[in-house]
Amino acid sequence: MIPFTSDPCDGGYFRIASLNPNMGEWSVSVKILNCWSVSRGTGRELNMILGDEHFTQIQAVVRDELIDNYLSRLIIDEWVSIKNFDVSRVNSILRPVPHRFKIVFRSDTLVQSINMCSSRTYFNLTEFVSILSGIVNPNICVDVVGKIVNVRELVFVPSVEHSQGGYFELYFDLRDTECIHLECRLTGDLAVEFYDLWKHRSRKTVICIIKFVKLELSQEHRWRCTNVTGSTRIMLNPDLSITDEMLCWNPENDQVPIITRKENAME
Repeated sequence: MIPFTSDPCDGGYFRIASLNPNMGEWSVSVKILNCWSVSRGTGRELNMILGDEHFTQIQAVVRDELIDNYLSRLIIDEWVSIKNFDVSRVNSILRPVPHRFKIVFRSDTLVQSINMCSSRTYFNLTEFVSILSGIVNPNICVDVVGKIVNVRELVFVPSVEHSQGGYFELYFDLRDTECIHLECRLTGDLAVEFYDLWKHRSRKTVICIIKFVKLELSQEHRWRCTNVTGSTRIMLNPDLSITDEMLCWNPENDQVPIITRKENAME
């Protein structure tokens, strides 16, 4: 039997972890963690990341013809109940979250705003040493946090494959509390947004959280993180306890430890 959640504020909704294609009558209580639009041929698709009370996250999709019916009720950081939807397997190689399945809205899907029953943050923070060692699955997006260092200049990269003749690109490093550096590469609008925030920062030390980033190998065969168009979010000095902890931490040196790397991550 598929379990219902037992927390009082869940009101008998199913846990995200229990969702699968073998049953058609689902209902969940979730927080909308992210929402972005993706072009699909001549149409578009609305994608979301949803999280429940148990920190489990899942992707959700609204097809082109249904977007206008739901867009006004799908607000980032708001809690909603969702009923009457399908659950299908995620077929793309890159998944924004570990869940193998996704929620697919139907014409009879019901979305209602509910009172926030949790102020928890939803982070899948991954250690830099694990990323650089190649033991993290590069087909699943992760969250990273660190102090911003070594910010390079924002550049425009010409490319005939882009409609605007090219794209913006920015490189910088994040440093964790073990003095390990992780290179980050941002492209497109997010690179411009980050660079503007960095240039107008109010304090010298900036802690950055990047959510839903993918991992890739650089030309030097070193793992780094890069943004996924639409889904990746950046937060500079967010009002969180982890920010305070890292701001209070002052390393005695900035040496980069030697990390043994593996190019093949686990599947």
